[in-house]
Amino acid sequence: MEKISLTVSGVANQNSPESPAYTLILSEKEGSRKLPVIIGFSEAQAIAIQIEGLVPVRPLVYDLFFNIAAAFSIDVIEVIISNVDRGIFYAEIVCCTVGSSPDDYIHIPARTSDAVAIALKFSCPIYTYEHVLDKAGFEWTAPGEESFDSPKLDGLPLRELKDMLRKAIAREDYEFASKIRDEIADRNQ
Repeated sequence: MEKISLTVSGVANQNSPESPAYTLILSEKEGSRKLPVIIGFSEAQAIAIQIEGLVPVRPLVYDLFFNIAAAFSIDVIEVIISNVDRGIFYAEIVCCTVGSSPDDYIHIPARTSDAVAIALKFSCPIYTYEHVLDKAGFEWTAPGEESFDSPKLDGLPLRELKDMLRKAIAREDYEFASKIRDEIADRNQ
């Protein structure tokens, strides 16, 4: 299977009191598709720290992993988001001892959020496969380039928007869900 290179676009707070989660947005390097991954607070914080280049006062678990790997001459080669099933993403951290051949690489299963935080810590590439992007990715259109087949959201009651958001997420229509979420956030400000 051909690997598709991803970059970390950022971490967004979902601003929902009933579900204090964050969305990690991964972007296709050579395309316009995005891959949204729901993650927890600790992982979002660790990823944000890596993105911003901050150094925490005390080492986080990813710093500890990095230091142990360095002490034992282990290198992280890449991270692969290998599958998605019912909204749950699966990832692998591909590592080896320094100087070993690709035949000796070890694939370690990991939560996607942990794998991405480790990839950022090790400055290694992040990949996925076409079937993952087909199933959970969405095309991103720049503001002002909205498609004409999207329903207008600005005149709908808030209760109806929340119901539409729930349904869009259930059918894994993340592009439309993000538009609805943005409309709800605009109204709450």
